[in-house]
Amino acid sequence: MASTVLTAMSYFVFAVVVYYAALFAISKSRPRRPKPGDRHQWFVLVVPARNEELVLDATLENLTSIDYPRLAIVVVNDGSTDRTGEIARAWARRDRRIIAVDRLPEVAGRGKSDVLNQAYRVVRDAARPRSRFHGASPHNIIVGIVDADGGLEPQGLSTVCGYFDAAEVGSVQIGVRIGNATDGLLARMQDMEFVGFSCLVQIARDRFGSSGLGGNGQFTRLSALIGLGDCPWSQNALTEDLDLGLILLQSGWRTRYCRDTFVTQQGLTKWRPLLRQRTRWIQGHYQCWKHLPGLYRSSKARVTARIDLSLYLLLVVTVVVVFAQLIIGVAASLHLLDAQNTFLAFLGDGSTLRVASLVVGVTPLMVFLFTYQRHAAKPLQWWEVPAYGVAFTAYSYIWITATALAWGRIATGRWNWTKTPRVAVADAETVGPDLAGSPTRERRYALDLSDD
Repeated sequence: MASTVLTAMSYFVFAVVVYYAALFAISKSRPRRPKPGDRHQWFVLVVPARNEELVLDATLENLTSIDYPRLAIVVVNDGSTDRTGEIARAWARRDRRIIAVDRLPEVAGRGKSDVLNQAYRVVRDAARPRSRFHGASPHNIIVGIVDADGGLEPQGLSTVCGYFDAAEVGSVQIGVRIGNATDGLLARMQDMEFVGFSCLVQIARDRFGSSGLGGNGQFTRLSALIGLGDCPWSQNALTEDLDLGLILLQSGWRTRYCRDTFVTQQGLTKWRPLLRQRTRWIQGHYQCWKHLPGLYRSSKARVTARIDLSLYLLLVVTVVVVFAQLIIGVAASLHLLDAQNTFLAFLGDGSTLRVASLVVGVTPLMVFLFTYQRHAAKPLQWWEVPAYGVAFTAYSYIWITATALAWGRIATGRWNWTKTPRVAVADAETVGPDLAGSPTRERRYALDLSDD
């Protein structure tokens, strides 16, 4: 029985490898990149901020320097206990494009979905008759999410706007890079994870119309959000980005991935917060299984998109299979369990089997490293690649621990949202002494956005 289970696990993992190999092959096909748009859309960048004084100033410096004519920025201070609100309000006084919103103490700290829903209502109300956006229709107002530790490229919005020239496109996700990737091994591992995954998988999914949304660098039409009601981001969603993308696809919108520009974010430099973050992601992934029935029934989404997203949701169990396979294999090698792996046994016991096993085991990592080297902002030196390949393989086992912790949280009914901590940004300027105290009521500090 143990031998059958072990062999079945090996074939399951092999099938997953083949699936991702197919995605890689598709990603190498000629991409369908839209021409740059005429920049007629309005972009409203939403910055959720809770205790972000270490990074917010640098982020707003970046966003206000973007080369785009129709731009507004909404900073939502979610009950911060540091100087986040003061920094946001000072920037709003300095720049007419910025709206600073302070959430009431009694509603603060309920998670990112709640913050985004409030920001959405601010934008929606501003887009009504006598619009602050020059009378632009909700279809031509794009709501972008940039985390408080994020940064866009100078021409990033000009690149993204072309994707929204297609009326059926409801959302666009851009690539994510770790801004402090060279600050240490752990930050570099996260950069490899983000860049490698995006450019290996998301490019292929763009062909299916099933590209996933991330929490940073996602852009959605205001009209698509309005169609989802007063709270387009699901309340209490742990991965509100994945959740929204699934809802939009079921509603008939198409999601795209833009490979030509990136958003940066800060990589975590300590293991404990990284594990806590990954645990939330895994738990949120399981939470999104509730969308599987609707995904199967949806007649508005492409068949290929439905199949791909179903696989993406379900294949989260792969990490469990790999871990169980490892445990059974170790137990068998120590003669604690009578189990023999007959994976690819039809090739015989000679060199053919050994070569095939080596190819299956090593090729996925080689493809991943090749993809990362092509798209990383700061690629590894050639002589570093083997060592980082080994390090990344070991690093990936964090998902096993995160899965176990996520299962524990699910079993005990814990679904609370935990914020990711930040570290100070090197050489970041501060706003200065022109700061106001935090109000106790929700207020907006901005001038009329109708001016050019």
